[in-house]
Amino acid sequence: MTTAYNINKRLKGKVDFTMAFALSDVKAQIEGLIFSGFATECGWKRLPDILRYMRAIERRMEKLPVDPNKDRLHMLKIESVANKYKELLNKIPKGMAIPDNVREIRWMLEELRVSYFAQQLGTPYPVSDKRIINAIEAC
Repeated sequence: MTTAYNINKRLKGKVDFTMAFALSDVKAQIEGLIFSGFATECGWKRLPDILRYMRAIERRMEKLPVDPNKDRLHMLKIESVANKYKELLNKIPKGMAIPDNVREIRWMLEELRVSYFAQQLGTPYPVSDKRIINAIEAC
């Protein structure tokens, strides 16, 4: 994926301290999206979404130098919801397949990132931290 390559290229080099946390978050997000076997694991239907997530990362990186504090606030909200999701995943017994409704929450988190960092790209459904928390609590 050319987009991932271009983003990773921009992540290398000198980093302004005010943007270090955001760039670390971006790197972790890319590693969670693009990895060996990601197309097989995610399925072909998810590939256009992954491309949109990568474009959202590009938009985020463009806006980051303008207002790193706003980025950090969004990142903290996402981190809070992501931690609740990790707690849910930890409740699933080892070796048991992750149920589809739980797996979908992972993609809701990606959509939340789009809504915070690149709203102009749009999301296929309404998403918010509250909606994701409700989905987690419903599992």
